[in-house]
Amino acid sequence: MDNDMSKAVSTVKEREEFLASVLPSLEPAEVEELQRISLPVHYDEGELIAQEGSYAAGVYIVQSGLLSIGKYASKGWEKRILRFLAVGEMFGLETVFLEREPINVQFAKALVESSLVFFERSNILAFSKAHPRLFADLCRWLCREVIMLEFKLTRETVESIDRNLALLLIALTNKYGKKDEMPPVLDLPVSRQTLAEMIGVSIETLMRALKRFRERGLIETSGRQITIIDLESLKERARITSFYLSIIEETL
Repeated sequence: MDNDMSKAVSTVKEREEFLASVLPSLEPAEVEELQRISLPVHYDEGELIAQEGSYAAGVYIVQSGLLSIGKYASKGWEKRILRFLAVGEMFGLETVFLEREPINVQFAKALVESSLVFFERSNILAFSKAHPRLFADLCRWLCREVIMLEFKLTRETVESIDRNLALLLIALTNKYGKKDEMPPVLDLPVSRQTLAEMIGVSIETLMRALKRFRERGLIETSGRQITIIDLESLKERARITSFYLSIIEETL
């Protein structure tokens, strides 16, 4: 019993620390209160978290893992991946704060085993009214999402495959890379097929691009592991400003 209680307390503490890092505008007492209305949820690889068109229960924040967010085409079985959510990113805000019917406008799926922090719709609404500082963090996150959406639309329509791959590897290295190792080692939590979907190309096109990067001495690959041999050259190939780089390093 003592061991179970210790584990429960530790889990609560970790969740508070996580929420404090994602929502830095909140005071410690507010973070503690927010944690009390949260619910930790866990999903296995490939498990559907939210179905497009279903009831939207609330807001989710990714604590570990990786999610895909997308929509189905009118035919019903064809899907389009719109974005990917890594640690610290959230979804469901639009169904909570827009005064509309709470319906999921997209689907959310766990690409790998993932843990999320969930807030029921009425609870997060009540908390936000009592603690308006929350909106500073949500506004910051939404602004970043708008910037990344504009950037992604431009990137997918006019930029080269090599540049898109360089940008993706930079973002993944920041999220999943072993930063204490030099050169940085990236243990990918996803398959090559998912990587291809992340930049909107076929897996064959992705494999050719990875081969070019290896031949140019930018990376080495072994299974799902990618070693970033020359990060600075990778950034040069991405041709990105410091402003966008700072945004990309926080998101996918």
